[in-house]
Amino acid sequence: MKKFILLSCFLFGAMILKAQPTVDEINLIQSAYGMEKRAIVEQYMKLTEAEAANFWKAYDEYEVKRKEYGKRRVDNIVDYANNYANLTDEKASELIKKSLENQVSFTKLQEATFKKMAKVIAPKRAAQFIQLENYLETVIRLNIQDDIPMIGELDDTRKN
Repeated sequence: MKKFILLSCFLFGAMILKAQPTVDEINLIQSAYGMEKRAIVEQYMKLTEAEAANFWKAYDEYEVKRKEYGKRRVDNIVDYANNYANLTDEKASELIKKSLENQVSFTKLQEATFKKMAKVIAPKRAAQFIQLENYLETVIRLNIQDDIPMIGELDDTRKN
C-alpha cells in the first residue's frame, strides 16, 4: 500500500515541478491528484456504508480547502523560481513568511477536519485519515523539496 501511495505522490510532485505551471495547469494537476488521492483514501480507509456518506462529505469540504493551500504553495515556489537568480533578503523573508503561514493554515485545516470527522466516524478513524494525510503531505513535500535548489546552491555549483 505504501509503495502505491509513494508512487502516486512522486508522480504528482514531478508534475508540479515539471515547469512553471499556469493556473489552468495547477487546476488540472490538482484535479487529477484529487481523483487519484480519493482512490487512495478509499482503499486505505475501508469505510463502512454507515461511515461513508458523512466521511466523504467532510472529505470533500477538506479537499476544496486543501487544494487552495496547495495552489498557494505552488505559487510561492514559482515566485521563488522567478526570483532565485536575484534573491534579495526582503524577497527571501517574504517567501518564507508566505510558506510558513501556509503551513500553519494547513495544519489548522487538518485540526478542524479531524474534529469534524471525529464526530461522524469516531476519533480513531478520523486519526487514521489525518495520519494518511500527513504521510501523503510528507511524501509530496519531500519530492518538491528535492527538486528545488537551496538558496545559493546553484551559485556553489557554478563556482566548482
